[in-house]
Amino acid sequence: MSADRPSNRMLAALFEGGRPPWSEQLHPMELPAGHELVAPGAAPSHVYFPTTALIALMQPAPAADDVSVALVGDDGAVGVSAWLGAPVEPSRALVLHPGVVWRLPVSALTGDGHLSAHLARVVLGYLQSLTAQMSQTALCQRVHTVEQRLGRWLLLAFDRVPGDALAMNLGDLTVQLRVPADALAGAAAQLVDSGALQFEPGRLKLLDRQVLRAHACDCAARAQALTG
Repeated sequence: MSADRPSNRMLAALFEGGRPPWSEQLHPMELPAGHELVAPGAAPSHVYFPTTALIALMQPAPAADDVSVALVGDDGAVGVSAWLGAPVEPSRALVLHPGVVWRLPVSALTGDGHLSAHLARVVLGYLQSLTAQMSQTALCQRVHTVEQRLGRWLLLAFDRVPGDALAMNLGDLTVQLRVPADALAGAAAQLVDSGALQFEPGRLKLLDRQVLRAHACDCAARAQALTG
């Protein structure tokens, strides 16, 4: 990572105006798919800034599978609530697409007992964006078709990782979208037939973003509009 041009967009915003004093405490980590980065209810110790990894925030549900509520990639960070004094992490952070994150101890940001005005603006801005994504996800789950929801999820994912491929199987998305495997397969077939995507074992490849956007709902665009 360049000290002046970080490859994570949130870090880039934090670096505006000069290299932060805590930048020397940033360290890269390579994460495999399936790795639990953060456990729900655990006290936060680090903030993680993905550059090539894609991470799902999963909300525990009583007597049911966890519910995917948001995606984090090179747009943001996992563990930002720690900067605002949250005693525990509310969600599970699960690596979907393997890659690199930059790890920063929470103590590096809160050691002086307060947040700088610039840091607070960046953190609150990202939390607003994350909240908007969660709200649109909840709405999307209730009112849109499986094909629209799949298209939206893929757009969010490809917007948060470099390149045009995800190291995932189609079956991995049944948990993310909470839909039966046969319904998901039917929606995926429509996207393949349209020329938007190509599905291979262990790989989802984006062929045409505009075609994919045409098959998706507008939830992702609405969430982005809410945060500017």
